[in-house]
Amino acid sequence: MPTYTIAVTVAGQPFDMMQYVAQQSIYGIFFKSRYDAFSFEANVLTKVTDADYPGWSSVTPTSITRSGSTATVTLPSSVNWQSGSSVTVAGAAQTEYNGTFTITVTDSTHFTYTVTGTPATPATGTITVKGGRTTVPGVVYLDGYFFVMDANGVIYNSGLNDPLSWNALDFITAAIEPGAGVAITKSQNYVVALKEWSTEFFYNAGNSPGSPLSPVLSAFTLIGCASGDSVASLDETVYWVAKARQRGPGVYRMRELQQEKVSNPDIDRILAADGMSSVYAYGVKIAGHSFYVLGLKTVGITLAYDATSNSWAQWTSLTAQAPKSCTISQTGGLATVSCTAHGYSDCDPVTISGASPAAYNGLFQINKVDANSFTYEVPSATATPATGTITATGYTESYFKYTRYVNAAGRDLVLHETTGALCEISDSAYDDAGAPIKLVIRTPKVDGGNEEWKTLGQLRVVGLKQGGGAMIRWSDDDYASYNKGRRISLSDPQARLRRCGKYRRRAFELIHIGVLPVQLAALELD
Repeated sequence: MPTYTIAVTVAGQPFDMMQYVAQQSIYGIFFKSRYDAFSFEANVLTKVTDADYPGWSSVTPTSITRSGSTATVTLPSSVNWQSGSSVTVAGAAQTEYNGTFTITVTDSTHFTYTVTGTPATPATGTITVKGGRTTVPGVVYLDGYFFVMDANGVIYNSGLNDPLSWNALDFITAAIEPGAGVAITKSQNYVVALKEWSTEFFYNAGNSPGSPLSPVLSAFTLIGCASGDSVASLDETVYWVAKARQRGPGVYRMRELQQEKVSNPDIDRILAADGMSSVYAYGVKIAGHSFYVLGLKTVGITLAYDATSNSWAQWTSLTAQAPKSCTISQTGGLATVSCTAHGYSDCDPVTISGASPAAYNGLFQINKVDANSFTYEVPSATATPATGTITATGYTESYFKYTRYVNAAGRDLVLHETTGALCEISDSAYDDAGAPIKLVIRTPKVDGGNEEWKTLGQLRVVGLKQGGGAMIRWSDDDYASYNKGRRISLSDPQARLRRCGKYRRRAFELIHIGVLPVQLAALELD
């Protein structure tokens, strides 16, 4: 398989990608970061180098001269840079000229910046200047044109059917409401400019010269975008984290020109605590369900909105910890593990390895006894004590570590943010690249409409149960604390717990960790 190397101006940037029909039966891909853009067509990779494209470039200047504290840079050809942007100068023998500076553009081939000291003029050395305009997340393909937007809300378009050609006069500004440009996206046949405090819509009016777009003035809304990285499309619907003046962030979706809030107060509180400084988002379909996945790395939470069932969930990743030495004995089918300062909590997954007999080994949900011991179930006939070099491996739970998504050849693939592992999301896989998957179902608070004492004789799990086990625990103080988890067999058609005590108001948690599918419908209380 051939490989292609891209030369980027700024490394480590995510790319937006857009497939298009380049010629009859020939597809191309246009992809861009905030700084660079490329076209891949007919197995040829080409960087967009048109000076009118609002990206960054690295230029060897004709000269750098100084008058007082003002350095003037002369460029060999025109560039589409702007005053107030940052430019990096490197390679000057007089080091005062080097660094990252805010520039003032005087014309298409000259800009100035402020230097300290009195370096010799003109500057000498092998000098490079890196700078330009930056685009916000997103790229739109409509009627043969590619559209990108910068942070000032200016929407630029390519030449017709030519992603490599850009004209400095081909632009339109989203300027109904003040505010920075945050992201550009597409809804049906509309180009959508998501700004800091507003949303503006455009359609192809066939204008010429200049941008072919005209605004849809009647569709303007005072709903903005908190982060361009939160925007994702799924089932011809756009999802994003929105914000408005005097209103906190919330998740919205857009169908054509209609916007609708889908987050609830609990989700909004999580969004408000994050700050939106490090976000990822994508849409994915699994087992007939459509999910908008939103990663909030500042607070360490990944939220997933199920558009099919109109419900929210939290997705996590489990990472194996360093193994700990331990000893094991069992009585009556309950294995007791002695493990100094194990650090595990009740209902946690723990993998036991190296024990003999083998029945002690495997992935188990534990009950914490104290800081140095825990228990799990084994067959009552298992010889005791266990022998061998025995280790216990716990897991650290974090946000969902797969931060990029692509559908390729009918497969839903996600990219791990640190390992680079490319994994398929499948409804027939029950582990996370070898790590267990932790399922937690938490119910609302149940009080029967009153504050009277209730006696719970039994609790039954209703659903499709295909074996394995789970643990159930409950809180009688509005989720502040929980009782010790109780094991329940999902192999039992009835799958019930008896003698569940008294309560006025109670919320339940079912925690399942295993390698079997689980589909649960309800908890039945008697």
